[in-house]
Amino acid sequence: MQGLITLDFGNSHPHAGLFHKMQNTWQLIKVVPWKEISLYLDQLGMTPNNTSMVLCEVKPREDELLPLIHQGFLLTRVKDYWKGSRFAGMPVHYASSLGEDRLILAHYCYKKEKVPTLIIDAGTYVTMDIVNEAGFQGGYILPGSDAYGFSFRGGELLKEVVVAPQFSEILPKTTVEAMSWSYSAYLSFAREIISKHQISKVILTGGKSSLWSLSLSVQEQPDLIHLALHHWMTTQIEPL
Repeated sequence: MQGLITLDFGNSHPHAGLFHKMQNTWQLIKVVPWKEISLYLDQLGMTPNNTSMVLCEVKPREDELLPLIHQGFLLTRVKDYWKGSRFAGMPVHYASSLGEDRLILAHYCYKKEKVPTLIIDAGTYVTMDIVNEAGFQGGYILPGSDAYGFSFRGGELLKEVVVAPQFSEILPKTTVEAMSWSYSAYLSFAREIISKHQISKVILTGGKSSLWSLSLSVQEQPDLIHLALHHWMTTQIEPL
């Protein structure tokens, strides 16, 4: 058995993808919260002798990584390979401030999709990025639903965001509806992007993707970041 741990250290809720290679075939076994990783590594027999790690980080957690590094796990960091104008053969039309999570998702779609693609990552923030045959073209960052709800007097007025499928003749009749339904403006914005940039495919991922899935024609890939890290690590860095 050969293993690979893909680590997504985003703005919140860090998690790990656990991959096994059996008979020359890779399989994603499980995605687990970072705080539970040691338990699952023991259960799956993943050790420094048979397993590597690859890390994509927005928010560093160096102290939390140290126990695994001290055990001997080898760690590959996306940031060590991000040089600015290109990434693993993909042209990048964006400043070097581009987040590693957006970068690695774009690279996966650039290699896999071959058509103009909108990637919507609905997490702590909502990112909408465009990738086509010419590479990463740029995109948008919006507050996620939790931040949106909290903006109304620290969340006291709006506990939960409910997205209306689309704007209609029916207007909100309460203050809570007026605040909550307005989040659907994000959906209208996404539809405008799709139209203006002649998008052929929309891929949806992220922990809050349920707010979007019923309102847009999308391909849902909840574990996209881990598939993307695995693909980059095994095809661009080292033929594991």
